Amino acid sequence: MKCLLLHDPDPRYDNVLSDNNIQITNLPVLQTTVLNLDHSSDNSPAKHDGIIISSKHGAKFLIKNKIDISGKSLAIVGPATAKIVRKYADQFDDVTLVWEDNASLLSQTILSSFPRSHSWIFYCGNKALDILPSILSEHGVRLKQLVVYTVEKRPESEKDLSLLDIGVFEAVVFFSPSGVDYTGEFLRDKLSDRCVLVAFGKSTAAALSQCFNDVFVIRICEHPTPSGVLDVLMSL
Repeated sequence: MKCLLLHDPDPRYDNVLSDNNIQITNLPVLQTTVLNLDHSSDNSPAKHDGIIISSKHGAKFLIKNKIDISGKSLAIVGPATAKIVRKYADQFDDVTLVWEDNASLLSQTILSSFPRSHSWIFYCGNKALDILPSILSEHGVRLKQLVVYTVEKRPESEKDLSLLDIGVFEAVVFFSPSGVDYTGEFLRDKLSDRCVLVAFGKSTAAALSQCFNDVFVIRICEHPTPSGVLDVLMSL
């Protein structure tokens, strides 16, 4: 099977897929910039009971700024991001960390595991979806959203895509709604009718369905991990 991963080269994915005879091509379509921000006023984590982080870029902001998380509650989306944050948290005292595979599940865990009086600051990106804030807001949980990184289209991505024979791929893996937004229109008329679109999560699947008008088969990874991607590809 030939598979296109719209993602930076990552040994975790490259190794597990190649070991199972899947021929992969990596093509990064996004560029991310972690911001430098003033921690005064409401931006200070000291004014909140907990911190929500939904991606490795939010984790990078936490670590880059050497934020003191002693006594804080941490709520994380995704096992890879949770691993990064847990390693950082080991140097602090009295840290509570919970994580889930997606924002919807994490919202429910926050509601069931912490007092509604808890105040949270959410380290998010400029393309963050409204799933988690909406659910928490509906239940009266105080949440401050702080954009700590920006996600933009990588300028060379369309040129790089144009150099590929898109029609040979039997599967394309999309890792975020932004990846769909930036590449979907370009790919739509170039993919083989037999190509399967693999979504890293439900939000990405929804973006694919809207962009491709359900013309292609869309499969969703049960877990946002390399093995989750492999499970989908091996089932095709």
